[in-house]
Amino acid sequence: MFPTVPEPAPARVLLVNLNKYDQPYPVYPAGVAYIDGALRTAGHVTEIWDARMAGEPLEDCVARFRPDFVGLSLRNIDNVQCHNPKSFIHELVGYCRRVRAATAAPIVLGGSGFSVFPREIFELGGIDYGIHGAGERTIVRLIAALRAGGGEPALDGIAGLVFRGADGAVRAVPCDAESATFSTAPHHDPALLRAYLAQGSLPGVQTQRGCPLHCCYCTYPLIEGARSRFLGAEAVVEEMRRLAALGTKYVFFVDSVFNTSEAHVHAVCEALIRADLGVQWECFLRPRGLTLELLRLMQRAGLSHIEYGSDSLSDPVLRRYGKSFTFEDIHRSSTLAHELGMRYSHFIIFGGPGETRATVEETLVRAKALPGAYYFGTLGMRIYPDTPLWREVAPEARGERAADFLVAPRFYIAPEFTLESLHARLRDYQAENPNWIVGDPPPAFTETMEKLRRRGVHGSMWEYAELLQRMQRA
Repeated sequence: MFPTVPEPAPARVLLVNLNKYDQPYPVYPAGVAYIDGALRTAGHVTEIWDARMAGEPLEDCVARFRPDFVGLSLRNIDNVQCHNPKSFIHELVGYCRRVRAATAAPIVLGGSGFSVFPREIFELGGIDYGIHGAGERTIVRLIAALRAGGGEPALDGIAGLVFRGADGAVRAVPCDAESATFSTAPHHDPALLRAYLAQGSLPGVQTQRGCPLHCCYCTYPLIEGARSRFLGAEAVVEEMRRLAALGTKYVFFVDSVFNTSEAHVHAVCEALIRADLGVQWECFLRPRGLTLELLRLMQRAGLSHIEYGSDSLSDPVLRRYGKSFTFEDIHRSSTLAHELGMRYSHFIIFGGPGETRATVEETLVRAKALPGAYYFGTLGMRIYPDTPLWREVAPEARGERAADFLVAPRFYIAPEFTLESLHARLRDYQAENPNWIVGDPPPAFTETMEKLRRRGVHGSMWEYAELLQRMQRA
């Protein structure tokens, strides 16, 4: 008989959540939970160090846990605020140095932020491997390949992997259809989840990956693919059931757009109605193709707040932004939500391609015609590589590279404006219209939300910002 080859011992993997940005509320690391679930399913031992919630320094955690691999998650490149930009890249580099000083274990970086600038961030140094796109399958395959002694040929076969080849060049293996699909359920660390819930976080539930829409600025198709891949309705219910068992009463469906498929909406909502979990939720909706019956179904399934990614209320601007709907669609979907007594908001991007003073004023006038609406306004449009906006701006023609847009956030502002003139107009408008927030919420709103959450109030609560601003005006 041949001697049996012992199975390798489980790898010890430390997962590090770097995101501390908390506007408008702290974000529970759902992406890390998916990676954690995949690693545990594969038999590995994990621990999570969270930059916001950790009770010990990162170095102490590394020394105590003694990881074989360290996985870092980068959610955001910056705060996407043109008038008050803040990059998180220097912070990332600092964390990489801290980990490297504490352990020789390979460092693997992933997350949505990394997926937008994978080569550029890898070139900053300090990491051994990167993962762009969904990482559950990739990180499991990477650990298996490295522990088996696989060299560059083996790494070349791992979809979504970024690494430095023997020739010194950075290699990015393309994602494939399989790597973007749901493979394992997320694992939620009870103590970490409850800590986020105590600070008002809305745990994310993802019912689909990929986005078939064509918004000119959007990175969703780059991160998750341009085709929707749906999680089955019963699997959605089971994920919400797990969260409810850990004390969650309100979740956010983090799909780029929940209603890309009416059949998917029906299946998920009908399953939630049957399950009767008592969990409320909110989601991003496209204001097209919505009917009273469909919204009523979502409401019966627990939909509490709607966030419409409208971006403008001017039809010429909507066309330039790559939107597949008109103001008539926006008006109809807003009116339907109002008739059902549902809270809803619109995100508006001012100053993108096609914006003029006339279209800004058209949006501001039309905003008053939508009953019960709340608005989140942003200035300028963040420019990301490989998006339609990138191709329109064509920075390479001026000798610029993607790396130039990484550390110092760059935004498109329509030629008719300066940042200062556009910001001044919106500040004046917000002063007279308390159902608007431009940029980050005011400190008074954040303080009030913290008080309400300590009293057990759940959900987004952006409607309280309007009440607060009305009181301040009075």
